[in-house]
Amino acid sequence: MILEKHYRSADMETTEAFLETIFDGTSEEIMVIDENGVILDVNRVFLDERDLSKEAVLGKKCYDIKEMFGTFCRLEDRECPLHEAKTTGKRVEVTYQHGTEEEYHKALRRIMYPVSSRKTGEQYFIEISQDVTEYRNLLNRLRASEKKTRAILDTATDAVISINEDHEIVLFNNAAEQIFGYKREAVLNKNLNILIPPKYGDHALFVERFLRKKEPKFMGKTQSLTAFRKDGEEFPIELGLSFHEMDGAYTFTAIIRDVSVQKKLEEKLLRSERLAAVGTTVAHVAHEIKSPLMIIGGFSYQIRNSLEDESAVKKLDMILDEVGRLERLVANLGDFTKVYNLVKRRADINSVIHDVLKIFSGIYPPEKYPMRAELATHLTEIQCDPDKLKQVVINIVTNGVEAMEDSGSITIITKEWSDGVEIQIRDEGIGISDEDIFHIFEPFYTTRDRGSGLGLAISYKIVEAHGGELWAESVKGEGTTFFVRLPG
Repeated sequence: MILEKHYRSADMETTEAFLETIFDGTSEEIMVIDENGVILDVNRVFLDERDLSKEAVLGKKCYDIKEMFGTFCRLEDRECPLHEAKTTGKRVEVTYQHGTEEEYHKALRRIMYPVSSRKTGEQYFIEISQDVTEYRNLLNRLRASEKKTRAILDTATDAVISINEDHEIVLFNNAAEQIFGYKREAVLNKNLNILIPPKYGDHALFVERFLRKKEPKFMGKTQSLTAFRKDGEEFPIELGLSFHEMDGAYTFTAIIRDVSVQKKLEEKLLRSERLAAVGTTVAHVAHEIKSPLMIIGGFSYQIRNSLEDESAVKKLDMILDEVGRLERLVANLGDFTKVYNLVKRRADINSVIHDVLKIFSGIYPPEKYPMRAELATHLTEIQCDPDKLKQVVINIVTNGVEAMEDSGSITIITKEWSDGVEIQIRDEGIGISDEDIFHIFEPFYTTRDRGSGLGLAISYKIVEAHGGELWAESVKGEGTTFFVRLPG
């Protein structure tokens, strides 16, 4: 029994020595107080930080010691961890600034632990103080950097999209929302396929190859691809890639530029240059043909009147018919090559459409070629030459009817757009191939057996003279839609 007490006493001494070593060896300040805030013990770090002796601290109120070094508090303060620990009986943690306003402020985390004696039931409180200034400053710098990065991303005009190794979207900036039509919440953690389907660029294969070989073959290079908007529209993009590795995990970031407007402008410029070059040649040819045609036609008519041979008269009639056709062609060439002097006035485009529909109602049977109008109400009047625009609509509708071999409907839609009025003319014809659609506004270019190939070229020049745009979109076998945009 005596031996057992001896060993128990030795164990207690060892435990006390162990605890004392931890108490004075830790890098945090430790203070033991009672429920009234009287200091019962402090460790070496607490004393070294304040350059005080233990005798100068023990028995003093904790807030008196703290006031000596610029921290003012009272036990009844809500921020006092002792007050809350006494009330709740649980661990309490607070962080506060230490130091006067003129001094450098430290950030201290104070953790208060309530401890009760098993024998006496007396309650003590152990406060551990940690200097978290460096952690706070690092966190503040991180937050500032994140805020700056977010501001850059959200003010960028190009889409910035990041995916992880599983092809899941992890970053989607404001420009990406505007370009693709999706809200950020709708695409985060979704597969990139919703924006760039595999048929337009197999990103899964690219990521797999990169992770296997670690060769950034396409990094830093601009690639041209086709992407997909939320409404189903396909559009051209230019894409630059980069990657980032952290803790063995890779993130791939793409900067994407919507080049659909740029492509249209390039096509428009190229078409205008081609039309200008062709126009110069056509004007010269038309001038050279006009005089000989008049002579051939005039003399043929005189010869016809002097002949009595019926067979010869018929042959001359054929010559005169062809001369007449060539004269009409030359007249059309004149329409194409001339500079249009528009007679502009405020006009309602819907009225132009109604006039065109009246004309066609007497030409094409409505049961075979029904023509529907979906005209916007209260459409803004625009400054235009309505007679010239009527010719544009007639030319396009005529092309649409001729593209529908047996039957089909023509739909004309008007709507407002940001800068004026838009007209859409839709047919149910055979459609136009991607190769042909680029040339349809060039003179003499036609995919039909009959027709001069000048109607659309003339229409393009009239719309261009109005400062507008004319283009076509087509699906082979389903039909074609012509778009006319006119400024206000």
